[in-house]
Amino acid sequence: MAKFSLCIEPVLEKYDFCDRIKIAAELGYDAIEFWDPSDKDLKKIAETAQKNNNKVSICCVNKAWQIRMNFPQDQVVANIKKSVEAAKILGTKSLIGLSGDVGENDGRQTDVLVENLKRVSEILEKEDVTLCLEALNSLVDHKGYYLDSTKVGFDIIERVDSDHVRLLYDVYHMQIMEGNVIDTITRHIDQIGHFHSAGVPGRHEHMNGENDYRNILKAIDQTAYDRFFGLEYWTTYDAEQSVKDCLTYLRGN
Repeated sequence: MAKFSLCIEPVLEKYDFCDRIKIAAELGYDAIEFWDPSDKDLKKIAETAQKNNNKVSICCVNKAWQIRMNFPQDQVVANIKKSVEAAKILGTKSLIGLSGDVGENDGRQTDVLVENLKRVSEILEKEDVTLCLEALNSLVDHKGYYLDSTKVGFDIIERVDSDHVRLLYDVYHMQIMEGNVIDTITRHIDQIGHFHSAGVPGRHEHMNGENDYRNILKAIDQTAYDRFFGLEYWTTYDAEQSVKDCLTYLRGN
């Protein structure tokens, strides 16, 4: 049975950040997640989650958009070390990293990403933290982003060859770029470290898009995947009702 994680950055915005954790727990989410840890009170987030019998499933590496995984290796290594320390405070075992943009690294970005990820995998393995490299769509939301396909993403993960470096499979982004969601997921489930999801098109509620998320989750549940399925979307109506409705829908209630 899937464990559901709510990204509290784009939802429940009228509430204090830590109050969103309490609300997510009250609405039945197994965990919460968020983006950049560098500008947040990590200790308070961890304490609030624990107090509400909730977890932090994942967050981005420190300043993920400013320090990409294709940057010079010394910068990447230093940032991963800092990010692992943040993960320890939060009590999470997972982090999100991003590729660079098209045209960077003189056309050899895949090789640079592999080299950097191999190097930081030593740190990640020692600290038992998994880095999830995220593939995004380059048609709608992130034009110019390099890693916009699972073909390249899974090739990178295979070449790095570490249980602590996996792909973040975002159903929303990959539906836009390539479709074939269930087959791709089930064939590569061992290389996936986290899921993101939202309705397509629009990145809104799951039940109002073109994906049958219940069938997608049924396929995931038939695999050995035991990590989190994250909801990262923007609401189109009352936020509390929306995040409640999405969870009800995904759980098949």
